[in-house]
Amino acid sequence: MPFVIGGGVFMQYVAFDALAWVLTAYFVVRLLKTGEPRWWVTIGAGVGFGMLSKYTMCFFAAGLVTGLLFTDARRYLRSKWLWMGMAVAILIFLPNLVWQMQHQFVSLEMLKFIHARDVRSGATTSFLPDQLRNTFLPLVLAGLYFYFFSRRAAPFRMIGWMYVTTLLILVIAKGKSYYLYPAYPMIWAGGAVWVEGWLRTVRRWAAVTVWSVAWMLVTLAAIGTSLFFLPLAPVNSRWFHMSHTLQGEFYSEFGWQELAQEVASIRDFLTPEERTHLGVLAGSYGEAGAVNLYGPRYGLPRAISGINSYWQHGYGNPPPETLIVIGETREAADRNFEACRLAGHMWNPYDVWNFETNRDLFVCGPPRLSWPEFWKRFRYFG
Repeated sequence: MPFVIGGGVFMQYVAFDALAWVLTAYFVVRLLKTGEPRWWVTIGAGVGFGMLSKYTMCFFAAGLVTGLLFTDARRYLRSKWLWMGMAVAILIFLPNLVWQMQHQFVSLEMLKFIHARDVRSGATTSFLPDQLRNTFLPLVLAGLYFYFFSRRAAPFRMIGWMYVTTLLILVIAKGKSYYLYPAYPMIWAGGAVWVEGWLRTVRRWAAVTVWSVAWMLVTLAAIGTSLFFLPLAPVNSRWFHMSHTLQGEFYSEFGWQELAQEVASIRDFLTPEERTHLGVLAGSYGEAGAVNLYGPRYGLPRAISGINSYWQHGYGNPPPETLIVIGETREAADRNFEACRLAGHMWNPYDVWNFETNRDLFVCGPPRLSWPEFWKRFRYFG
């Protein structure tokens, strides 16, 4: 499926999220095909793993419950293996849950902020149109017909309910379009089975034609996705810029090693006294991640930041007295810190323009407020 290729390019949660949904759906198919209730343990493991990857797994799990109640699969409610599977899911998810409890469920606050931002920016308005545009609608309709109306698929009707329930929840909750994409492999699979069965009932020339078109579309989808969603294009070529327009992330891959080099260069020009209690304060998780990934080779301290979970790690002990500040405007730097001076710029050797390009770096003194008071106010999400 194109989404799996495109979503798996970067080591982001969507890659693991898709794996978890497909694994869970596969285990459900094995359960329904064999009637062996022990498969509930693996289903629970898939759900637990998915919850560690992305909380939208709970919507998929709600679809699983709906399918369980609305089909003959409800007979498993009397099976100890179903409840054991539920226990396995909770056990796998438990470390995450305990951490959330210890931190006042901070992720819910973050998700609330991000969801409000997405709704406000209109990022959720294309949810249904994107389901029609990006998921090969004929095969999806064939899959839904197969799961809900085909006699052959009667034992697997639960799969159809898993998709429809998740779709309805995400429509009501105003989710982003890609949230549902991991559910489509199981729908495509059902559609493929139905089409294959239907082809046995038509003339040979028609079957050969449909098979040929299907293979051509699958091949073109694989090639097209690979060409524009995998990092194959030469930097700054027209192909590269077209890929970024479709994928949206390639520009952001540049400048991170250079950022660490620039921070190290600024550090090297500081006085011995300034280096004694030096901190690197980053405005975004990309900047903080770059310093923490590439900084050790230059002897840089770990970056601190107020964004997302970085805030939880605090500002260090003892608190830094001199800061290299990344990603702040001059006005923000002067407002928050003492004695700021311009010290450098972000850059990349390919002259690829992205969010980080040509942003200033400052050397500043400590915050104008005390560190505890400043840090309390410096928490934000993005």
